Amino acid sequence: MPWESGVAFRVLIVDATNTGRSVVGERLLRKHLWARGVGADRIRITSAGLNAEDGATMQDLARDVILEQGGSIQGFTARSLSDAMVEAADLFVVGTGVERDELVRRYPRALGRSFTMSEFAHLYDGLSLIAPLREHAAILERTRKRRELPTDWELPLWERLEDRARAVGARINEATVWIADLWAAMAPAQAAAPRAADDVATCLVDAFGVTVAIHCDGSERDALAAAGHRAWGRCVVPAGDADARVDVMVDSDPAVLAEARARGVLAYPDVDRALHYLSSAVTVRAIEQRVGSLVMLHAAGIASPDGDVVGFIAPSGTGKTTLSRTLGAHYGYVTDETLAIDVGRTVLPYPKPLSVLDGVSPTKEQWGPESLDLMAPPPGRLRLVRLALVERDSSVGSTPVVEDLPLLHGLARLAEQVSYLSRLPQQLHTLADLVESIGGLVRIRYAESRDLLPLMPSLFEGAR
Repeated sequence: MPWESGVAFRVLIVDATNTGRSVVGERLLRKHLWARGVGADRIRITSAGLNAEDGATMQDLARDVILEQGGSIQGFTARSLSDAMVEAADLFVVGTGVERDELVRRYPRALGRSFTMSEFAHLYDGLSLIAPLREHAAILERTRKRRELPTDWELPLWERLEDRARAVGARINEATVWIADLWAAMAPAQAAAPRAADDVATCLVDAFGVTVAIHCDGSERDALAAAGHRAWGRCVVPAGDADARVDVMVDSDPAVLAEARARGVLAYPDVDRALHYLSSAVTVRAIEQRVGSLVMLHAAGIASPDGDVVGFIAPSGTGKTTLSRTLGAHYGYVTDETLAIDVGRTVLPYPKPLSVLDGVSPTKEQWGPESLDLMAPPPGRLRLVRLALVERDSSVGSTPVVEDLPLLHGLARLAEQVSYLSRLPQQLHTLADLVESIGGLVRIRYAESRDLLPLMPSLFEGAR
């Protein structure tokens, strides 16, 4: 599926002169995205300098670092930052905290979407983020406000300039590899190439009404397929036409992986990593297919035996999966991440695998709801009866605090957690109608997810 309006996601990397860090970041991020089959038509990476001299060449140390890390130095000249560049960018990655603050001072539009290279790496490293790329800046900004992050890496002193430059290059390379893996999984699919007649999907999964074909390949194809069926079992459908496709490979040969990535295949050396990124890819492909036709919330969904659904809305990385595991052991597990609502408050289930940190790997293990012994929602129509904005807060004790939210205040909070709000018909009016149809929004502050269990009967008694 093409990008919204056919425009690539634009990332602008900024420093003072556009001859040092910003050049290294631009060339290495481009390299790793291209190696994963993601070209400038899908994600466009450029750089500029706050005080750059147009046409200047890159610093010798920057050139050496780029070449050492396997990037290209061809065709580069420095550019001074302009209003037009800022207006076109979706995300800004800035060298240091001082440069980030100056960028925002000169260009207020960059506020809320500007991160230093160190902040950027830390945010993505510690956040389970499954959302279209255009939503990432807002999600990362909200996460940054909750966390204390270093605005730069610990580096050798300036007196050891070469050591410092190489340390910066190594950190940037490490971060851009990680980011490229994430973005390749969440970037919109490339135009479909012709397929052979015997090219049959390993499995088909239903994601809130979108059928996604998953094609497994590589020397570990059978192990990947078996693990995928276990994790996605409740979403698997027996047959039908696919609306979207994801190609994923597990192989031990780096050359095989490199060749597959260049074709746009999600290719990894082990099954666990493949399943981690597959969860993002399937979800984002489905979101893209339903843009404008569903209200899609970053929320967990739990169903009563009668088919009433409560949606628990919270930012990424704040406990929705833990909440889903706890409540889903007693009530029907609908989803832990994307709550899709159709006309008439109909909820489309998406019982995807739950992502669980194992404390060792930077990626998350994918556990199917059957493996976690979560209850299935009842068959038939599911209907939304309550939406709750949830905040984990250890200070409230064992009794959650529940409060009704005024409509306008609640809508402002809710809008932050809606995928493609701008593409909904009538936008905020659609959200307001939904909220009023269920009797308004509530906010719940709780210490532990198990503390919400006594509240569930009263939450299910919302609008019917």
